[in-house]
Amino acid sequence: MADTPHPPKTPPVARLKSLEDVRRYLARLINELRRGEVDPAIAGKIGFLCNVLISVIKDGDLEGRLAAIEAKLNGGLES
Repeated sequence: MADTPHPPKTPPVARLKSLEDVRRYLARLINELRRGEVDPAIAGKIGFLCNVLISVIKDGDLEGRLAAIEAKLNGGLES
């Protein structure tokens, strides 16, 4: 098994469910990076993953909104 790229006592990240959660997490990560507490390579990888997560959150929100619109339209078209 490969070595972990962070100290074993690194606390787990709180669940990132919303864009605001990701924004707060990235702000904390940036500050830790500037203080030298996080390896820049690791911070870059986490930043990339956060970008992917942002896309997933946005797509999920759009999917939910579209489903709600479709439900309203289908509800009005029942025979």
